[in-house]
Amino acid sequence: METRLEAARDHVSQRGSRWRERGTRRSQAARDAGDRRRGLRRALQSHRLAGRIAMNADLNVNDYFETVVLMIGWVVNNALWSSLMQTGLALVPFIALLASEWFRVRQEGEDEGNKGVLLIARLETRLYAMVLCYAFTCVPMMNLSFNPVNAIERTGTGGGQCGVAVIGQGEWGSTTLNSIGGQTAEIPLWWALVHAISKGVTNVAVSSIPCSPDLQAITSEIDAQSITDPGLKRELGEFQRQCYGAARNRLFQQGGTVDALDAEDVDWLGSRFFLETPGYYDSFYAGRPVAGFPFDASRDQARPGTGPGRPGYPSCREWWADGESGLYARLREQVNPGLWASFASVFTSADAEDTVIRRLISQRTGSANGNQDIAVTGYGDLDGGSIEDTLSMAAGGVGGAVGAVMGKAGMDMLKRALPMVQYILIMAVVICLPFVLTISGYSIKVAGTATFGLFALWFLTFWWELARWINSNLIDLLYNSEAAKLSFVAAAQNGYDKLVLIFVEWATFLILPGMWVAVLGWTGMKVGQGVGNALSTGSQGAKGAGDKGSEMASKATTKGK
Repeated sequence: METRLEAARDHVSQRGSRWRERGTRRSQAARDAGDRRRGLRRALQSHRLAGRIAMNADLNVNDYFETVVLMIGWVVNNALWSSLMQTGLALVPFIALLASEWFRVRQEGEDEGNKGVLLIARLETRLYAMVLCYAFTCVPMMNLSFNPVNAIERTGTGGGQCGVAVIGQGEWGSTTLNSIGGQTAEIPLWWALVHAISKGVTNVAVSSIPCSPDLQAITSEIDAQSITDPGLKRELGEFQRQCYGAARNRLFQQGGTVDALDAEDVDWLGSRFFLETPGYYDSFYAGRPVAGFPFDASRDQARPGTGPGRPGYPSCREWWADGESGLYARLREQVNPGLWASFASVFTSADAEDTVIRRLISQRTGSANGNQDIAVTGYGDLDGGSIEDTLSMAAGGVGGAVGAVMGKAGMDMLKRALPMVQYILIMAVVICLPFVLTISGYSIKVAGTATFGLFALWFLTFWWELARWINSNLIDLLYNSEAAKLSFVAAAQNGYDKLVLIFVEWATFLILPGMWVAVLGWTGMKVGQGVGNALSTGSQGAKGAGDKGSEMASKATTKGK
């Protein structure tokens, strides 16, 4: 009997062991299956997350220099952020948040209620803000590339659209730049959005400015032209002595009268009055045989040093106006072809080319004989003034001329350098972002300040475009005449006006950006001080020039004594 009971117990024990083993195997299989399902879910989630994060930011730029410095800025930004992550410094603000909130709760009294709930509520509120700032402004999650914008559409005078090139033509302008020195860059989502919106708003503002020529730029380009042919220079000197001087002497000796336009015309070598009026350029001849003008028996038979197959003695009209060998045609070849294209797009009269040639051969850098009526009055005296007002105006004009001569080239260089300085400042802000945001504890307020700072820097482009438009259109608004604009370009008249406009140009390019930054600071910064400093800086150049003229006049008076 006992043997049977033991056998039964053994049988039951064996069956229980087998059932336990089966249960264990089933549990293990279930756990393995669950692990596999969870692993698959994680992989799918990681794949979806990677798909969401692996985005591209194709941002617009207007200049090759901007592309290079921005790419360098974001490459350095990525390197700095990577170093902060690897060293753990990027997590310090979160640790500081926990410590500061715990310390605040410990300092409060027992009447504040459940301190644990209070601590969790405060941590949750601040942590959400920090995580949002961290995720959108610090973590690079978009592959960065730059796409050049070759032109911005601007409204023409007829209401149509005209494309104004912003960047130079070249191979880089047809492709997208996504690396520099073999290194690629990534950009956080928020800063990509800030770049896109800032550029879009700026381009829309620029496109709203009507199309207009930059007369100051054309004037500066004309000033940069020079006669490089020594033989042509020598012939011009001979023409001035043998033709122009003789024609002017005859005009004065005969007591001839000319109207106001001809009075200005006879002040240069290519005077149409001398070319078209009988008895002047058609009556005088070159003092030696000139290459390019063949021997003419009816003209050169009695002249020495010439003959068939040799150069002859052209008349002054032929010497100047011949289509192939004339001085005018050869001077025209000395001018950059690009300048002719710019000039033809602005001026349509037949005298436009004469204006360029006249400026090319003129040795005068200021105003010449002509109308000196003042169109720019400002807050000067309107009643004509007294003798001391006239003297002070003359002294100011002398000082202004000195300041303009010394500063005009520098101002032109400054205008060309302003965009470069703008891009370098933006690059500096981009490089500083990892440090600024980390030290601020991923503050949304600091991120907002940096956002408006970048927008303000990008929007400077509009203010400089507006300053250029104002500078160019002041001439058109003051005179509303192509002849007057040609005279301005040629520096042939209204010298005092031009000096005033030069200082207005300096003010617009420097004061408008200062006012823009001051307006952005109206939310609480010291605006009055900024505006005052901007106005003081803008007027300092004109005042200094006037003071310099007064000082020169004073020294001259002292020496006269």
